[in-house]
Amino acid sequence: MKNFVVIMLFTKDYKKVLLVKRNKKPYQGMWNGIGGKIEEGETEINAAKRECFEETKIKLENPKLLVTYKYPESNPKNSGTNLNVIYDFVEEVKVLDNYEGTYEWKPVEFVMDSESREIAGFSNLCQFVKEIFDIENIKRFYE
Repeated sequence: MKNFVVIMLFTKDYKKVLLVKRNKKPYQGMWNGIGGKIEEGETEINAAKRECFEETKIKLENPKLLVTYKYPESNPKNSGTNLNVIYDFVEEVKVLDNYEGTYEWKPVEFVMDSESREIAGFSNLCQFVKEIFDIENIKRFYE
């Protein structure tokens, strides 16, 4: 079993999300959430805290698990993989580029473009934002 976290990190005013333009596969050259592998014995939340700090030097304040996606056996590339989506709201700080890629606080609207060819995945980041904002009762896209 392979276990990963992806972190959707928002500014406290809900206007921006921190994304990384990846330097490596998968999704090389595309914008994605922060994340990585969950190490043996780590919880999803602890892995998110570690990965976020390693990559950005940002300490998560109140991370929450949105969902765990379990890829089906019918998906040979990702069979046996769990993707845990974690989110948090923090102060906007400058994040230095590193081996993972280029970091940028993007307007949430950037991620909401489900047709964008710049964003990793199949509009999953857009769906994550919608679900997170619904759970947190953030009415930004429904006003």
